[in-house]
Amino acid sequence: MFIKQLKEVSLSVFSITLIVLILHFTIAPLENETLLRFLLGAVIISLGLGIFLFGANLGITPIGSLMGETIAKSNKVLVVGILGFLLGFMISAAEPDLQILARQVDMASGGKISGLLFLVVVSAGLGLMVAIGLFRILFEKPLNKLFTIVYVFIFFVALMASEEFLAFSVDASGATTGSMSTPFILALGYGVSHLKGGKTVEEDSFGMVGLASAGPIFAILLMGVLKKITNLQAVDEFHLNSGILSPYLRILPQFLKESVFTLLPLLILFIVFNFAKFKLNKRSRNSIYKGLLFTFVGLTLFMVGVNA
Repeated sequence: MFIKQLKEVSLSVFSITLIVLILHFTIAPLENETLLRFLLGAVIISLGLGIFLFGANLGITPIGSLMGETIAKSNKVLVVGILGFLLGFMISAAEPDLQILARQVDMASGGKISGLLFLVVVSAGLGLMVAIGLFRILFEKPLNKLFTIVYVFIFFVALMASEEFLAFSVDASGATTGSMSTPFILALGYGVSHLKGGKTVEEDSFGMVGLASAGPIFAILLMGVLKKITNLQAVDEFHLNSGILSPYLRILPQFLKESVFTLLPLLILFIVFNFAKFKLNKRSRNSIYKGLLFTFVGLTLFMVGVNA
């Protein structure tokens, strides 16, 4: 399974690498040092993303299914709302695509919109919509009507937001439906809809992703209305030391620490719920722990490769 995912990721990264090489040898030549650093980054990204996806399938997706079943069994509105929000928030904050976007927004705004603030606001928006999506499944409300209500609010807020925040919000929506959050949200929705039953089990779980992706749009647009920011000026945050390996070695400790803080809340939540609710056997429990470890290693390598 790991080899298959590594091949798929490598083909995706190779296409981007090929474009850069064509540009390098034609209209946009790079310095040799920069080109070699880029090629090394492409290899690290391929390896990191392959390990990350393997770990997510092994550890993150099963947690989503287990949490979904636990939420459905509770049949308590407060539990559904709190767990739905927390899980949506945590899994969004751990999404590599969103972490990269948050750093770029920080640079594009000249630090006026901090990456941490952007990450928190987007994750809160996604968590809120995940909770609402779970409510919809439990109370068997039509998906099309809920979408209509949500996007009416989005269009209303968009009229008052600046152009920069319109761009940030739509990119945030795309970034949150990435390789980690999408399978987790699908598994969470499927776990709830499967135990709830009914004729739309499959449709309910897929509708969750579309609904969740609307949350970041609304959250960022609302932040744009409340937080008036003008005269955005980009800064170069990633001006690194010269050399091929030195940039990677320089930022490795930073992203090791960030990956720990990203995945630690999900690990703690799993340990608590496994002790109280899941009660998995040793083999299943160790499989999830191993998956989380692979996710941690892959996430660190991916972020280092992208940023260095």
